[in-house]
Amino acid sequence: MGRRIGTFGLVNYKDHPTNQQYKVFSFYSEEEANTFKQQLEEQKIWFEYDTSEVKNRYPNLPGAQEYETVHLVGVKKIHFKKAQRANFMASAKHRKPIIKYRFLRYGLLAVFFGLLTIAIVGYVKNQQKLKERTEQLENE
Repeated sequence: MGRRIGTFGLVNYKDHPTNQQYKVFSFYSEEEANTFKQQLEEQKIWFEYDTSEVKNRYPNLPGAQEYETVHLVGVKKIHFKKAQRANFMASAKHRKPIIKYRFLRYGLLAVFFGLLTIAIVGYVKNQQKLKERTEQLENE
């Protein structure tokens, strides 16, 4: 999944800078942009496509170049809901897991559920103590 734009970097779309009737979706990956365009074509949504060279925000990464290509897809706002769904589908198809290695993902889940189990067992075992302490406090 490519990097996001926007005020906080959460979305990859924004209003068109000169024509407020359009939303512009941006993709740093050509494959993701092509998937998005294919989704739009399947839904018969008209769009404009262009590329732009922008200064790389992360030039110190290994293999990074000074400029990178951004793929821009403009869609009319009346089709925004459908285009947004297509955008979600394209992002889902090309997303990478947060934890790359499967054994680490499942290991983290096992640790989480293990801690949850210990917490539940501790709560259940201490019910009698909690009840006695509550009664003691109420009698005082």
